[in-house]
Amino acid sequence: MKSIVLNNSYIGLVLQVIIFTVLHVVYSFFFSCIWAQVNDYPYMGSTYSFIQYQKNGLIFPSDSSDMQNFYKKLDQLIFQGKGKINIVHMGGSHVQADIISGRVRERLSNFYPSNKGSRGLVFPFKVAGTNNPYNYVVNYTGKWESCKNTQREKFCELGLTGVSITTRDTTSSIFISLKTDYYQSYDFNHIRIFHKADTSMFSVVPVLKDTTANYRMNTQIDKGITDIYFDRYYHHLTLEFKKTDSLQWGYTLYGIQLENEDPGITYHAIGVNGASTSSYLRCQLLPAHLREIKPDLVIMGIGINDAAGKEFEPWIFENNYRKLIDSIRAASPGAAILLITNNDSYKKYRRRYYVNKNGPVVRESMLKLAKEKNLAVWDFFTVMGGLESMETWMKHGLGKSDRVHFTTSGYKLMGDLLFEALLKHYEYHVKRIYQPSTEKR
Repeated sequence: MKSIVLNNSYIGLVLQVIIFTVLHVVYSFFFSCIWAQVNDYPYMGSTYSFIQYQKNGLIFPSDSSDMQNFYKKLDQLIFQGKGKINIVHMGGSHVQADIISGRVRERLSNFYPSNKGSRGLVFPFKVAGTNNPYNYVVNYTGKWESCKNTQREKFCELGLTGVSITTRDTTSSIFISLKTDYYQSYDFNHIRIFHKADTSMFSVVPVLKDTTANYRMNTQIDKGITDIYFDRYYHHLTLEFKKTDSLQWGYTLYGIQLENEDPGITYHAIGVNGASTSSYLRCQLLPAHLREIKPDLVIMGIGINDAAGKEFEPWIFENNYRKLIDSIRAASPGAAILLITNNDSYKKYRRRYYVNKNGPVVRESMLKLAKEKNLAVWDFFTVMGGLESMETWMKHGLGKSDRVHFTTSGYKLMGDLLFEALLKHYEYHVKRIYQPSTEKR
């Protein structure tokens, strides 16, 4: 009996060594492929001498435990092809246009095969009278009223998107079509509508051109959520809002989530032109909507509008951020949070531009918050070149003449740099977890 136990132990040890060796080969091959792909991207080289590529990475003033949880889910998705990951990117006008976030979404969906996911949360900004992201088309009928989290004079209920639209017109409809010519093709067979929790609202009806198509609908009035499940996949949708009862008064929409059943990364972009930290604190339904989305990573690029004010107070900015962070943590325990420092910018006074010296102040505030709240920081302010670097970006066709915003090329470069920073730290995670130590024992 003793010899059998020894033999079994020996066989078990051999099997463990074989399994570990095979896994090591697989992981090493996998990451070498990833890194080869990353090196194919143009931003990995010194394309622009003024960008601090060597400083492009994530900073952890405290520790990276929350980010490691996010990376473990990414491991499962990549190595096993299982699971869905949700990333929420919040900001102002930099995010509303969805160029930065769209670029990161594109990189994440392409850096490894079958990593598709779904399009996630969208909003028909055109109905609200403002610019729509370039990667989907919106049309509508009927009369609508809008409310944004930047409008302090308005008192309205708002959710995660920071915008709402309301109609009392019985001829109202909304059409959304995802572009597929130059963008990642995301189809969906499930939509989740975030709306006002009110039993006396209009009925929402999806319009399907294919008469053989079917769908089922489930509404949770107490949550303000309507789920519609289709029996096939679509790239576009039309929703009509109909009065089916004399007591119905209208319809208020907060956002639409486009989903499918594919494993992958869903990158939700949440941006409102001019939004600051106080703007998002006015979104009463933000925690409830976050609980439904269940983000694994929340990227917060809020701050450029806070620092643009004449009387910017760092302590108010930090307190607002603390409240937002606490709200996100309460709604999504375990989600990693990444702060993005402001870009360098200028203020205009009497037709002249003066460098905004609040950029370094915001940077220090974010590093302070990251240490206090165990967050990650992407220091874009330093990476882009620091104080007065926006002038240089302008000269290279990357910054706009207002010295606050970027051109399409500039935003795409920013998205590339953010993706590279995330991937650099993920590479460190993979090597640390899956590659055997070369140190002598």
